[in-house]
Amino acid sequence: MIRLVIGLGCLGAAFAVGYAFDNWNVPLAWVLGPLVATAALSMSGVQTPTSEPTRRFGQLVIGIGLGLNMSAALVLGALPLVPLMLAAAFAAVMVTSFFSVFLAVAGRIDRLTAYLAMMPGGLSEMANIGARAGARAEPIAIGQAIRLALVVLLLPPAILALGITGEFLLLDAARALPLPHVLALFPVGLCGVWAMRKLGAANPWLLGGLIATGLIASFDLVSGQLPAWLFNTGQFLLGIATGARFRRDILGRLPRLALLMSLCILVIGVVLFGAGWLVSLLSGLDLATAALATSAGGVAEMALTAKFLQLNVALILAFHVLRAFLVNGFAIQLYNVLSRIRYFDGVGWVAAALLGGRHRG
Repeated sequence: MIRLVIGLGCLGAAFAVGYAFDNWNVPLAWVLGPLVATAALSMSGVQTPTSEPTRRFGQLVIGIGLGLNMSAALVLGALPLVPLMLAAAFAAVMVTSFFSVFLAVAGRIDRLTAYLAMMPGGLSEMANIGARAGARAEPIAIGQAIRLALVVLLLPPAILALGITGEFLLLDAARALPLPHVLALFPVGLCGVWAMRKLGAANPWLLGGLIATGLIASFDLVSGQLPAWLFNTGQFLLGIATGARFRRDILGRLPRLALLMSLCILVIGVVLFGAGWLVSLLSGLDLATAALATSAGGVAEMALTAKFLQLNVALILAFHVLRAFLVNGFAIQLYNVLSRIRYFDGVGWVAAALLGGRHRG
């Protein structure tokens, strides 16, 4: 009974902060509000309510909602940029690999753990990969949670402050789909989830819903948007799931490492923003779209940010889905290649000289 009361209280606090953020026009209010509230409660020692089924449902709702914005023209328009997407993905890997060495030296952790903690992959996928490869799962989980939270908290306000938001027209003004149509989308989305799981894709609940819904939307078989309350519910569940990862028992054991990770992620964010500027010059994309496409955020969060900032959701999704496929699917192989060419050793020597530490392999 006490656990139920605490759980309801946490949900109420998350809803209240999300509602307040929404009224204050905070970017991604229904992600950030629950994330901030849940993280604060979790770090104060409260056992916050979260479960895998609710997280998956939230991802499915977001995937379906984003998929409704897809069209054949948008998808075909992204195809000529695939080489640039690959280059951006490898650039992100090299940048995060570089700064992960500095984290390893300053934080006194092994290089594989630091590498996976900084890598822009899936929140849970990197920890699972690390556990199988013999890395430390806790620092990886902390690094991934901090990366995601910082990017979502800082990037949208930064783009707004710089005045570089896009003017890409989405379907926000489109009518909300009637309930029977909404209910019919869920079996479609679940078929997509099944297909993505068969293919071994990371984050199948988001990608499955997105790709399956986007497919029927691109053939004009459905037109409209999810009801706002339902789409906000998906964001709410995503925010809670992210915030709950900031557990006091873990952060209390590794406070210095968490601070160092935050600093590294901020530097990586600035460098990748510069990469976005370069992509903008090479491709003719507006800076806001290019910056979001090359950012260190996750697929769902950056797609939601693109929607909020009126950017090309399909194009930004393509950048992030391709990078997520490479990172989540080949993180260890990429690490082994970089180790064989002594990339980490070279950067480690520089980091040790600058920081006065000793790199641990």
